[in-house]
Amino acid sequence: MAHRLLSTIAEQFGPTIDSELSLIANVDEVVKKLESKLPTIEAMLNYAEKKQVKEEAVKLWLEKLKHVYNNINNVLNEKKEKEEEEKAETSTAKRRKVWSFNFKFSVPSIFQHRSFAQKIKELNENLDEIIKEREMYGFELTRAIGEVERPKTTSFVDVSEIRGRDEVKNELVSILLGKDNEEERSLHPHVISLVGMGNTGKTTLAQLAYNDHEVQAHFEIKMWVCVSDPFDQCRVAKAIIESVDRQSPNMTTLQSLLDGICDKIRGKKFFLVLDDVWTEESTIWEPFRLTLRNGAQGSRILVTTRKNRVAEIMRSASMIDMGVLSNDHIE
Repeated sequence: MAHRLLSTIAEQFGPTIDSELSLIANVDEVVKKLESKLPTIEAMLNYAEKKQVKEEAVKLWLEKLKHVYNNINNVLNEKKEKEEEEKAETSTAKRRKVWSFNFKFSVPSIFQHRSFAQKIKELNENLDEIIKEREMYGFELTRAIGEVERPKTTSFVDVSEIRGRDEVKNELVSILLGKDNEEERSLHPHVISLVGMGNTGKTTLAQLAYNDHEVQAHFEIKMWVCVSDPFDQCRVAKAIIESVDRQSPNMTTLQSLLDGICDKIRGKKFFLVLDDVWTEESTIWEPFRLTLRNGAQGSRILVTTRKNRVAEIMRSASMIDMGVLSNDHIE
């Protein structure tokens, strides 16, 4: 049925439209191939950002790769949103427009999807070109990466320089100040994860929420810890205590440090930010999770990470996908 429909239209409009219709007909297959490449691209970008690339040529190449990666995500998100709209239209018995390309649609709807198909084609071509560049110039991440320590973050931010994302900031503050329902109480301590690639505004959003006047007044104890990689348990535990006491603890073992955290937070409503978390090992996080349960109900832990897996192992009650921010937002 589908091929007969395409053939009829192609005969009327000639070889040019034939290629366009072929592109539309095969778009689902192309999308699947494109989606299959995303995990590899994301892993490559995460690795490069984590280890700090030094070589300028490789940095420029990575910027191109990141740009295409963001564009791919934008187009695929646009597709998902359109699918949701069409499901709603179907449920209200309006005219049907199917993005899954099963061809139960009219000729006009085929041309309506041409724009999406063309975007996907261009993104695939851009990605292929970038991969060829890497092969042509022999870019090797392992040669371009130096052992440069990632810069540490703090809670301080110049609010006047931040533009946009008021809506997501208000959403986050609402979660921080809100009351736990029965399900969330079972997940105590309540963990909120901000997940997204580098430079999507995760740290900036955390800083804005941390310095919000209502948030500052709501919690008895506020703590900011830049975790980074590796997740050094003793260093993180010391940093948590330092955030409360404003001085370095004398304790050196993990057990004594966690006991110290218990003493500081027991029965108190605290807000802890763990910025730039990378570890996917639940066994590393578990001692902290159990220790932080000693805080009062309503306590909050805000995590920023590039990985969904991190949000999962930390048993996040809420997760905010940061998506893509403009260059005005610097993490």
